[in-house]
Amino acid sequence: MDEFVQAHMSIVVSATVEALRKHGFGAEFFATRDDAVRFIMEHAADCQTVGIAGTHSARALGIVPLLEQAGKKVYDHWKLKLGTPEELECRKMQSQADLFISSTNALTMTGEIVNREGAGNRTNAMTFGPRKTIIVAGTNKIVPNIDAAIARLENVAGPVRAMSLKRKTPCVKAGRCMDCDSPERICRITSIIHRQPMFSKITVAILNEHLGY
Repeated sequence: MDEFVQAHMSIVVSATVEALRKHGFGAEFFATRDDAVRFIMEHAADCQTVGIAGTHSARALGIVPLLEQAGKKVYDHWKLKLGTPEELECRKMQSQADLFISSTNALTMTGEIVNREGAGNRTNAMTFGPRKTIIVAGTNKIVPNIDAAIARLENVAGPVRAMSLKRKTPCVKAGRCMDCDSPERICRITSIIHRQPMFSKITVAILNEHLGY
């Protein structure tokens, strides 16, 4: 990485971590995946059950098999057929797990966590239920403020995710949100977590790389 790009990113990450902590969240920066994995496994040590959202970022760390090898019950709906009673029950159990692991669509330098999704199991579990939540995010998820976060949802995260799911939505062709009424629309719920929830502990783990959408 160019030294000036790296210096700029260091400023951006430091400001984001500081703002998140000011808002009551835990926030840590990790130079390597191994460091992030160790951190997550340490947090999971006293947990019997772990829920994992539909996140490419956290799964890229190989965390699911590590948790299973450690004897944790992992609620992973990606292993079940979409829309079946078993899959829906798995999503519900994520919000009752001791630890919930997710990513986010955007982190703001002003200290907010911003997400948009279709079903709501991810945003529900982030804010209430599990006693601990770890949000894994690459530096590509950091934006200046809430307006920029919404723009990222509509112009990057939403269209790319719809494309990955092979959805036939207008954003897949246009490359940006068209605020469609398609039955295949995945952007149905927007969540902005402004401060640490009253009864949940959220820790954001920022990695020094681009991860996910």
